Amino acid sequence: MAMDDPAASLQNYQVQLQQVEAALTNDPDDKDLLKLKEDLLEVISLTLNLISTTEEPSSSEKQDHGEGPKHSGGEASSSKDEGVGWFPGDKCLALWKDGQYYDATIDDIIGDGQATVTFTAYGNTIVQKLSQLKAHKNKRSMNNVIEGGPKTKKQLLLAEREYKKKKAQKKAVRLKQIEEDREKEKNKWQEFNSKAFSKNKKGQVKKSIFASPDNVNGRVGVGTCGIGGRPMTEFHHQEKWRKQNAAGGQGGTPMPTPVGTTGLAALPTFTMPPGMAPPAPPSIF
Repeated sequence: MAMDDPAASLQNYQVQLQQVEAALTNDPDDKDLLKLKEDLLEVISLTLNLISTTEEPSSSEKQDHGEGPKHSGGEASSSKDEGVGWFPGDKCLALWKDGQYYDATIDDIIGDGQATVTFTAYGNTIVQKLSQLKAHKNKRSMNNVIEGGPKTKKQLLLAEREYKKKKAQKKAVRLKQIEEDREKEKNKWQEFNSKAFSKNKKGQVKKSIFASPDNVNGRVGVGTCGIGGRPMTEFHHQEKWRKQNAAGGQGGTPMPTPVGTTGLAALPTFTMPPGMAPPAPPSIF
């Protein structure tokens, strides 16, 4: 996806995140969906930072040329001057909840005169105004930022603007890398899906069961893969039994007929030869 319009990309990412979260309600343990959600959250965060970073230099330029709002009084300008010159990685003294200042390191400048700082001793991270930070004795020298060393406020602003520009470029590269990784994952899934059907089925044509039947009298969904309208399969008796039934059985004796119960056959009937009487029952006296 092109990164020419970060705002449109951000809206697209947010819509995708909503779709992934909706899918996770049905399957909360799906690893692919969880990984996709994590990537989308990272992309959204990078895009927001990229938008804010690209907007800040333009507003700073307007103020430099006198187009921005003018503040009256020395207090506001004084607090602004105190915030100039801070960069990520600088050592400082940050204000804690108990009202005391402790050693800390600036993690990032987030705009609106604020920064995220991490206290050296305990590792706690807070957001604090740049005007509330105090210089540390081991604070990084600004002479290392610009060759020759900035000596004026304008040079400090130019150095900070250059840093934000490089930071925005790094975020754009990271965002592009994530997009490429997501595209590769999508291609892998499509390739796997196509191979799953074609494996051991060379020469077969994949056809939907809801495709229009070839028969003019067929109906969609009745009979799968174009077999609708064909007659039912006919089953035939084995050749051996058909020959015996045609010959009347061995010796001309009629074959026994099945009784009402399925799977059972009636006992064969016995016919007395002519001139013979049935034997008399034994006497009990």
